[in-house]
Order: sequence, then structure tokens, then C-alpha cells
Amino acid sequence: MIAASRPRRNLIIRTRMTIQQTTESITAARDARRAIGLGFPWGAACVVPVAAAIGGWINETPSSWLIAAAAAAAGVLMTAWWCRPAHVVVNASTAATAATLQRRVHTDAHEALLRNAIELRAEERTALLDALGDAVILVNSHRETLFANRAARALLGDVCTISGTCAAVDALGGQVHRAIQGVLSAQGGERRRVECELRGDESIPVVVFVVPVSSGRDGCAAVIVRDVRTEREADRMKSDFVAKASHELRTPLSALRAYAEMLADGEVSDEVQRAEFARIILSESTRLSELVDRMLDIGRIESGMARACHESVDFAVLAGECVNEQQSEAARRRITLRMARASSGSHASADRALMKQVVLNLLSNALKYTPDGGAVTVEVDVDNLARAVVVSVRDNGLGIPKHALPRLFGKFYRVENHERVAKGTGLGLNLCRNIVEALHGGQIGVESEADNGSRFWFAIPIEQAGRKAA
Repeated sequence: MIAASRPRRNLIIRTRMTIQQTTESITAARDARRAIGLGFPWGAACVVPVAAAIGGWINETPSSWLIAAAAAAAGVLMTAWWCRPAHVVVNASTAATAATLQRRVHTDAHEALLRNAIELRAEERTALLDALGDAVILVNSHRETLFANRAARALLGDVCTISGTCAAVDALGGQVHRAIQGVLSAQGGERRRVECELRGDESIPVVVFVVPVSSGRDGCAAVIVRDVRTEREADRMKSDFVAKASHELRTPLSALRAYAEMLADGEVSDEVQRAEFARIILSESTRLSELVDRMLDIGRIESGMARACHESVDFAVLAGECVNEQQSEAARRRITLRMARASSGSHASADRALMKQVVLNLLSNALKYTPDGGAVTVEVDVDNLARAVVVSVRDNGLGIPKHALPRLFGKFYRVENHERVAKGTGLGLNLCRNIVEALHGGQIGVESEADNGSRFWFAIPIEQAGRKAA
């Protein structure tokens, strides 16, 4: 009995020591796991069962195996009990921290996207407003400028468009100020239009539109300023055109009516005189028809309705034809009319009929204002540098004063003292300029001095833009 109980006591002692060592190992493993954040310590849980199994194998008794099994169960339970709370705490803390960081990163990214979108939208709106031709100024109820586009800075000046100042509204005047107060105090989105002038180095006529943007105490309004100098000048030119056209039409109509009434009343019995009256009526009706035709041609060109039918034109041949057609008039006036020079290869893409009309008009003017016995010459050259054909008409006639040269190609303009020499519509040179420049992309000009003759010239590109000569 004593011999049998001694091994059992030894086994119990060894088992207790093993359990104590295992407990210390589990505690150390738990502390290490908490420090580094590992998961469930399965290695520590296996220490107790392994030690108990070794002890039972050494003694090889049923009781030792029972004790080993109990020790294994105790080891597993102790490991689970010691480790589970820490495992849960560490995972919960890590998850909470990770969630907080994720929310913070998501919030920062969302704010960055919103900030970028707002900045991009503001840049787009600023670029859009800067692209407008009209001045746009955003002002509050205190007349202070909140925003001004590029056109506003150019029209009013950088000083007047500084944010937070009232200089812009003050420059526009009291009418605009009252309009701003009116639209901001109104409830129905009222808009107002004001015509005024900007006072500065020069008086600039403007039309101002005041549009409410937001209402209330802190409301603001958009002030749109349109420079109408171009429109006013166009209106003035239209009025001048109507007045001059009426005058030019009235002159031949008055002559036609006077001579027609005399013939109708039987006041002219002499056949020679009757023939003279008939000739005058025919001349004035021809002049009237020519005036109307040229007005219509100019109107079609300026409105963009006229189109040139391009083809390859030999300007040397064309100029020769025009010279031959005018020889009878030159012979009647004893004026020498000839081709002085015709360069070879003077071909260009152009509308032949319109080009002939230009050359004949220049020749007709030269013959009109050249005294009897004078000379008129035509030259056709090729400008290789400019890639253009240049046609010139020279005369030794009256010449043109220097002050009249800038206005010579305007509608209905005629040089003083020239009206007594020859009749004209005042539209011929203007029509030539429209044909050459508007329809063919060329140039036309004049070189002249009073009493020293004139040289009228025009240049046509050899190849039109987007079109090649055949």
C-alpha cells in the first residue's frame, strides 16, 4: 500500500507543479498578447494537456490518466477564461479606433471634394462672366461692389471696381443708384433700364440694366452696363445714309419731273429742243437707275447676301477688255487711254463680272476727272511677296486734296469742286471697296495730290482662303 501510494503522491506533486508552471506561462503569454494585440493563444492552451499526458505516460496507471485528463480540461478552461476578456477588449478598442479613423478620413476626403467643386464652379462662373462683352457688377444694398468682371474693369477702371467700395455706382450716377434701391425694395423681381453717360476723359453713352439677385436686408443686385457707342454710330450712319440717299434721289427725280411737265404741257414746240429734253430725261433716268442699283448692290454685300462666283481670272486680259470698251469715251474727250503694263501670269481666283465692274468704275472716274487731252494708263502687276495681282489706274487729272483721302471711299462722298466737273452718285468707290475687300478679301487704295493726278489701285489674292484658282 505504501509502495503504491508513493507514486500517486509523486504524480500529484508533479501535476501541481506542471499546472503552476502552465498558469505562469499562460499569464506571460496573455500579457505579451495584450502588448502586441494578438488573437487567441492556442499555443499556451496546449501546454497543460501535453504536460499531463507526459506524466500519465510515465506512471502508466489508470489514475494518472484520469488526472492528466482533468489537468487538460483545467488548462483549456483556464486559458479561455484568462484570455477571452482581453481578446474582446483589444478587438473592441481596435475596431472603435479604426472606425473613428475611417470616419475622419471619409469626412476629410468629402470636405476636400466639396472644396474643390466649389472652387472649380467659382472659377467657371468668373471665366464665363469675364468672357462677356458687357460690364457686369454685383453690388449690395449699400452700393458696395462685391464683384466686377473684366469688361467692367476696362470700362470703369480698376479703381472704381475695387470690392467693398461705392466707386462703381458713383461713376454710373444717381439714376443707377435709385434703380438699385428700387429693385432691391421691390418684391416681384422688378428689372430696370437706365440710359446715361459715363463722365470722364470722354462722354460714353451707356445703357444700364439693374437685375435683382437676392432680396432682403442683405440683398444684392447685378448691374449690367452696355457701351452703346457702336450702336449710336450705326444709327447716325443710317440716318446720314437715308438723308444723302433722299437728296441724291430727289435731284434726278426733280429734273425728270420738270422736263416731263414741260413736254406734257406743250411748252416746247421746237424739235431740236424737244430732242434735247428727251436726252436729258434719258440721262437722268439712267443716273437714277444706276444710283438705285448701286445702293441695292452695296446693301446686299454689307448684309452678307451677295456671294462671289470664283473662277480663274486673267486680269491682263480683263483690263484690256475694259480699256477697249472705254476707248470711244476717251476719243470723244481726246484722252489717251492705254495699257501701260500687263505682267504675265496675272491669274487669280475672283468673280470675273464683279472685277470687270471695279475696273470699269475706276476707268470711268479717271476719264471724268481728267481734262481734255490728258492721259489715263492701266497697269497689271503680280506681287509675288504678297501673292496677289495688283491693278492700277493712273491719270494726270485734277487730283484729290489730302484731307479728302480718308473719306473718299465712304457712301455718297464727293470731293468739293469736283461736283461741277462731272456728275456722279457718290457710291461708285464705296461699291468697289465692298467688292474688293468684303467679297474677295483684297485691298483697295488711292495715291493722289491736288492738281497732280491720281493712282487708284486694288489687289486680289492669287488664291482665296479655302479656295484655289483653277
